[in-house]
Amino acid sequence: MEEIRVESKIARSELFRFLLYHNYCRVIGIVGLIFSAACLAAAAWTFGSVKIGNTILLLLLGALFTIYQPLMLYRKAVVQSRHPVFSKAAHYVMSDEGITVSQGEESASIRWDELWKVVGRRREIYLFVDPVRANIISKDQAGEKAPQIMEMARKHLEPSQVKGN
Repeated sequence: MEEIRVESKIARSELFRFLLYHNYCRVIGIVGLIFSAACLAAAAWTFGSVKIGNTILLLLLGALFTIYQPLMLYRKAVVQSRHPVFSKAAHYVMSDEGITVSQGEESASIRWDELWKVVGRRREIYLFVDPVRANIISKDQAGEKAPQIMEMARKHLEPSQVKGN
């Protein structure tokens, strides 16, 4: 039985990247970006031919998903990173049975068939337990075990549940 052991402590930047991914890689995030881009294009297109108040309104709406939301997500990452859960590293043990996560005295296990999906990004691996919550493993901290984690996920999950590398 193959077993992979990884320890990962999540930094503010990794949490911020997760929040960006989680917000902008869903349909509502994409629609928001398209809406913002359309508002900014409309502001540029109509500049000088409509009242200045309308142009300002279009600029503000355009900034909603392109400037304001990322700033709020960064603020959320700063606040969440101060939580005691992020002050200690989480220990992951992955085997054919599933994944066990422990931190301090706390421990939880999940079978592979209970995972919602696994996403491999450039710097992190997200182990989603449902559409909203995920465990984050830093690829820098996982080192050479990161590709092994993704391979194990591909072995135990449906192809549609494993994305990235």
